[in-house]
Amino acid sequence: MQVHGWGQVVRAALVALALALTMPGSVGSLLPPSGVGPGVAVALANVAAGEDKDKDKDKKSTKNRGDDGDEDHIAEGQVLVVDKLKNPPELLVTSMDGDMRVVVLKTDEIELNGVKPGLYVKLYGEKINEQLFEAQMIEVETD
Repeated sequence: MQVHGWGQVVRAALVALALALTMPGSVGSLLPPSGVGPGVAVALANVAAGEDKDKDKDKKSTKNRGDDGDEDHIAEGQVLVVDKLKNPPELLVTSMDGDMRVVVLKTDEIELNGVKPGLYVKLYGEKINEQLFEAQMIEVETD
């Protein structure tokens, strides 16, 4: 093994210290950024992040709810096919978006409302996507 002089050992220690202070995720990332000194205001991340909580509350209050009557919760169209043999029963309804499969979650809704092919219906529930709607209530439209 080769013996190093004190100058080489000190130089190696200084290089290691410089690397440790400049590498991300090391001790160097704990030091304040350059240019920060006495009299300079610094906002901590958790304090700055707390200001957005009020904005998040506003977003939550306007979140899409099931009772707001928008297009994600109401669908309408003409019944093409009624399939009561499936559990839960299904309808095939044509609307402005094209044909849509409607799963009727309350199994007696079709019978109670007298739904049959050719009738125009208004469906209340939740649109899963453009081709699938889960209905909780059916209303037959009359002229």
